[in-house]
Amino acid sequence: MTKHHDMIPIGLIAGVVILLVVQSCGGPARYTRALEESPERGVRLEARYSHGQSHGYDSADMPFNHPAAFSRAEVEAILKGIRVQLRKGLLATRRDSEAGPKEAFTESERRALAPVLVEAFAKARPDEWVVFFLSHPRGREAVHRGGPGVIEVTSGGFFVEDRQLHLMLANYRSAVSIPSILDQLRSDPLRPIGAAFYELVPGPHQTLRQLDWIKTKLDLSKPLHARLSDLAIDYRAAVALPDEPGPAPQAQASIEEGLRTLEGLRAQGLITEEEYRLKRQRLLDEL
Repeated sequence: MTKHHDMIPIGLIAGVVILLVVQSCGGPARYTRALEESPERGVRLEARYSHGQSHGYDSADMPFNHPAAFSRAEVEAILKGIRVQLRKGLLATRRDSEAGPKEAFTESERRALAPVLVEAFAKARPDEWVVFFLSHPRGREAVHRGGPGVIEVTSGGFFVEDRQLHLMLANYRSAVSIPSILDQLRSDPLRPIGAAFYELVPGPHQTLRQLDWIKTKLDLSKPLHARLSDLAIDYRAAVALPDEPGPAPQAQASIEEGLRTLEGLRAQGLITEEEYRLKRQRLLDEL
């Protein structure tokens, strides 16, 4: 007769089986490194792997061309050139949908995102996306468009490949009023939350493609991401900015003083080499 304490409880076996099934159906494993996190904005480096795939980038579909070097002015110019067309629906009125393409990122969003994206691309590994999350209250429109507490979310991800910068815009001004959904979007900015009432509009030096060609890199489930598109940007051409006047003498003197201060801080060991390099680049971007 088998002793009772030698028997494995049936409930325990069932629990283990259920856990294994849930894990196998849970989608790709994600590994993230946060560069900026706040309730309103986030930028992270994110690697995604299929279950059983080695955590590296030796696949034929990898790597991305990371790390990549951009200046703040270049990133701002790239973001300024990204446009969307609103379609009539929950997001846009008829007037919005007939007004033609508009800039996807406001000036304040570009200024806030640019320095963090510069840092993200400089630190990204060949298997990592640069993902972002932006949110703000809907404001005065809340009264007649969803009620109080509505948050608008824009999110997606970038990567560099074959001398092109790619953008997948998963959400654009998507209205969210349920805290748990908002938390899901913060956790996974590449996940759309519903039907899209916008579309990316390619401009100069840009090409729009459906997402199918890149599913192996994303490892995203088809039902959730079937409607997404990839905007490929020839960033070398896109950032060929027109000549602008240099900084005023006072501003230039201030920048030169800042560079000298940085040199002193590095020499005294008060900042790391990486901090010195990033802050120096930001000062030079102002020249």
